[in-house]
Amino acid sequence: MQLKMLRGLFVALVVPVCAVASLTAQTATPDAGPRFTVPLQFDATAIGQAGSLSGKTFGVSIYITEWTTDQQALDFVDVLKKSGQDGLVKAFGKTNDVGRVSPSGYTGSAFRYTRSWPAKGGSRQIVLVTDRVLSFGEVISGGRSMDYKFGIVVLHVDSTGAGTGTICGACKIQFNKKNELQIENYLKKPFRLVNVRLEKQGDKQ
Repeated sequence: MQLKMLRGLFVALVVPVCAVASLTAQTATPDAGPRFTVPLQFDATAIGQAGSLSGKTFGVSIYITEWTTDQQALDFVDVLKKSGQDGLVKAFGKTNDVGRVSPSGYTGSAFRYTRSWPAKGGSRQIVLVTDRVLSFGEVISGGRSMDYKFGIVVLHVDSTGAGTGTICGACKIQFNKKNELQIENYLKKPFRLVNVRLEKQGDKQ
C-alpha cells in the first residue's frame, strides 16, 4: 500500500497516511480549526484488517506531550531527502520523545514526531511518527521487513476529540525520482482505530 505526497506531508499531514492519496502542500494556517493543548491522552479500539490479525481487537492509548515545530518538521524532511531512511532514524534518535502509543497492558512505543493540522469540516488531523525497534528475529533473518523502519499513527477527530484513525506498525518512507514522498505499509492493511476519544487534555491557553 502506497501513497504519494509532496514536501507538505511532514508539515501539514492532513490526510490519513495509510490511505492511497496524492496532494499538494497545504497552505492553511495551523491555528485554524479546533485545537488541543498538550499533554493529551486519546483512547481508542484497534481492529486488525488483514491476515491472521483480521478482526482482532485491543484497546490502545495515545499520549502526546508536545508538538513538533514547523522548523523541526522541515529539518526531518531535509534529512530524509539527503540521507534516506537511515538518516531519519538517526535524526529521530537525537530528539526527545514527544508522545507514546500504548496497547492496553503494555508500555508501548515512544514517538518522535507529532503534528496537528485542520482538516475538512472543522475537524483535525493528528499524526505521530517514530522509528521502530527491529526484533531480533528480523535482524537475524534479514527479511524485507527491515526496510520498514517507521511506525505511523493518524487520528481524525472533531472538536471534542472524538473520531477514527489508523495505526501502521511498519512503514517505509522515502522520496522517489520525481521528488515525491512515498509511504508504503508493510502489512496489506493498517490497524483501524474506532471509538477514538479524548480522555485528558492540558489546561486551555
